[in-house]
Amino acid sequence: MRWHERERDLSPGPFGAFFLILWVLSQQYERPSYGIFRFLDLAIRHGDSGYLLAAVALLVAVNALRALFLYEGWFLLASSLAEAFKKPPLERVVPLAAVPLCYQAVAWLDLPAVPHFGMPAVLGLAGVVMIQYLSRGVSRWGRQALVLGLLLLSLQWLDVIPLFTAYGFGWGELSTAVKDLAALLGAETVLNIAGLASFLGFFAGALVTTELLLSYEKQLAQFRRLRRQERELAALREKQLSGRVTSEIQRLVHDLKRPLTTVTGLADVLAATLTDVTAKRHASIIVDAAATMDQMVSEILSPQARRPVTVGELLDYAVSQLRPLSWGGSIAVEADKKVRSLLLSINLVRLSRALVNLLDNAHRATTDSVRSRLFLSAAREGEDLLLLSVEDNGPGMGTRPRPHRSGWGSTGLGLPFVEEVMREHGGALRYGRSDRLAGAAVSLVLPLLKGGDFS
Repeated sequence: MRWHERERDLSPGPFGAFFLILWVLSQQYERPSYGIFRFLDLAIRHGDSGYLLAAVALLVAVNALRALFLYEGWFLLASSLAEAFKKPPLERVVPLAAVPLCYQAVAWLDLPAVPHFGMPAVLGLAGVVMIQYLSRGVSRWGRQALVLGLLLLSLQWLDVIPLFTAYGFGWGELSTAVKDLAALLGAETVLNIAGLASFLGFFAGALVTTELLLSYEKQLAQFRRLRRQERELAALREKQLSGRVTSEIQRLVHDLKRPLTTVTGLADVLAATLTDVTAKRHASIIVDAAATMDQMVSEILSPQARRPVTVGELLDYAVSQLRPLSWGGSIAVEADKKVRSLLLSINLVRLSRALVNLLDNAHRATTDSVRSRLFLSAAREGEDLLLLSVEDNGPGMGTRPRPHRSGWGSTGLGLPFVEEVMREHGGALRYGRSDRLAGAAVSLVLPLLKGGDFS
C-alpha cells in the first residue's frame, strides 16, 4: 500500500494533537533566541548588514516553525472534528476560535516565548480559511498541510519589513529589535527589499503548489474514473462472453434432442421385437444409454434439474472426463466405501463440470512442479454435509481468488462457474492450504440427501 493510500485511511486528529504538543514545547524552548541575539551582536560589532539578514532569516524560521505547529495542529484537529461530527463548518470555526485563545493562554501562563498576535497571526487565520477553500478539491490532508506551511512561512516575512510596522506588523520584541538595529545600521531598505522578495517568493510558491496539487488531484480522479470504467467494461465483456457461450451450448444441446429421441424410439422398438437374446440385450443397453443421455441433456438445458446420485458416481463421472488427458493419471481419488454410497440430489453434469474446473485449475498450478500431484477426496462432515476437496502440490494461493482473474491468462470464468453451481446446490466453496501436499486446497461443501445411502 502506498503512502497516499495509507494517509487516506488515517485520521488527521492524532497528528493535529502531536503538532499542538510540539507548539507548547516550542514556547518553552529559548535556545533559538540565543542564536538570533548572537547574530544581532555580530551585526553591531562589525556594522555588517549580512549578520542582520542572518538574524532575520533565523527569526523568521523560528516564528514560522512555531506558527506551523499551532496552525497545522488546529487545522488537522478541525478536519478530524468536522468529519467525526459530520459538521463541515467546524473545519473553519475551530481554528478561528482556538488559535487566538492559544496566543492568550501563552500570555496568561507567562511562558518564556511570548508570541505576538499581530497582523501575520490574523492573516494566518485568514490563510487557513483560504487554504481550506482553495484546496477543497485536494482529498489528502498532508498536501493541504504542505500548502498551509508555505503560506505561514511567507507571512512571517511581513513581520520583519520596516515598511509595514505602522500597519500592525512586527510588534513583537525580537521583530522590533531587528528593525531598530536595521535603522541604526542604515539597512532598512535592504531589509524591506529582502523581506518583500522572500514574502512574494514563498507566497507565490504556496499558490503554485496549491494549483499543482489541484491539477494532480484532477488527474488522479480522472485516472480512477477511467480505471473504474475499464473494470466495468471488462466485467461486461466477460458476462457477454459467458452468456454467449452458454446460449450456444444450450442451442446445441437442444438440437441433440431430436436425433436422441429417434435413437431412443428405435432402440425401444428393437428391444421389443428382436428374438435373438444377444441382440435384445444390446438393444436394452442402447435404450439405457439413450435414457442416460436424455437425462444429461435435461440437466444441461435446465440447471434446476436434479436427481439422486451417489458420491461414487459423481467422483467416477468427473474423473472419467479427465483420465484420457496426459495428466489425468496424476489424479488420486480417496473416498471410503461408506462415503461413496452416500446420496446427493444434484445436477450431475453441472456439478461434475465444477469438479473438472477445479482439477484443471489445480493441474495448471502444478505445471512448474517436478512431479504434478492432484488429490480428489470425499468425506462426510457432520451428519448432513459432504466435503469434496481438490488439493495440489503447487505454490498455493496467497489470497482468495478474485472473479475474472486467473493466473494463466484465461478468461477467469472457471471459479465464478463453480461458485454459481454451489449456489444452485445450496453449497459453499472454501479456499485454504493443503496439509497433505503443501499446495492449494479448494473444497466443495454440499448437503447430503437426507435418509439416503446405498450401503
